[in-house]
Amino acid sequence: MAHLALVTSLALGALAAPQDPPPVATEVEEVVVVGERLQTTAQTFVRALAAPPPGRKAARWDEPLCVGVLGMRPDLAQLMVDRITAVALELGVPASRPGCRPDVFIVAAADGDAMARDLVQTRPDDFRLGLSGTDLGAAALEVFQSSGRPIRWWHVSLAVNADTGQPIQRLPGQPAFSAPQPIIRSPADLGPYGNIVTPSLIRDETRDVLARVVIVLESSALDRASFGQISDYIAMVALAQIDPEAAPEVPSILNLFRDAPAAEPGLSAWDRAYLSALYRTDQMASNPDTNLSTIGRVVARDLARTEAESGVTTPTAPE
Repeated sequence: MAHLALVTSLALGALAAPQDPPPVATEVEEVVVVGERLQTTAQTFVRALAAPPPGRKAARWDEPLCVGVLGMRPDLAQLMVDRITAVALELGVPASRPGCRPDVFIVAAADGDAMARDLVQTRPDDFRLGLSGTDLGAAALEVFQSSGRPIRWWHVSLAVNADTGQPIQRLPGQPAFSAPQPIIRSPADLGPYGNIVTPSLIRDETRDVLARVVIVLESSALDRASFGQISDYIAMVALAQIDPEAAPEVPSILNLFRDAPAAEPGLSAWDRAYLSALYRTDQMASNPDTNLSTIGRVVARDLARTEAESGVTTPTAPE
């Protein structure tokens, strides 16, 4: 009986002993498997498109966007403005209020070369700020005026302080730097064009932002493509620094005026992935090539996720 009582006591003690707490669920970040071919194609695609000034990172709009169209029927001009604004809103770029001064200036003309030359001659400050790293240079500006392309564009961008959002170079007409107090305690004390250099070889305290885009649309382009296609094409080059010579080997609206591959009816999955990655990628890497590599990885990951969710294979470049 004593033995039975001992066993019973041990059993009851075991039941009364504290139990291990149930396992706590841990959230794990979604894992997206990206194929090597998709990753390689994405990197090639990004480098074919991106055309920032030498030594600078791919720029994007950082302020509310104002789009203006000249030389087009008012109803069509409004449709184009609405389309560009809608794409910008998808990227998180708000629209400016009516009556704003256009940051994206689109001009339709019968003779694109003549209009481009006239704009450069009469509005030189819209094309060259006289600062390094803000545009593609004099040779590229000459091509802008004489390329004969049905749609041509010119970007002006600025490097700004990541904290203040102010340009790090003194713009034409701004006074020379003068410290407001003997001791500089914050980036704001550096004035409107101060820059901070940190002891890091991989981090950069500047961001590159678009300041102005001028786009010339030759009227003959409307005979070669639909108005919707042209509006999406212009939206693409208005929101990103696109190389005029870019010839993507994957589906892209940028192939609109090229023979192959066939033109898309609008922004393709690749185009949208590029714009989305551009506007989501951290610009703080000091090496511009690192910036583009990161954008390429994000493009590949986003396309792989879409492919996994839809079950539809993303078209890639031919082998």
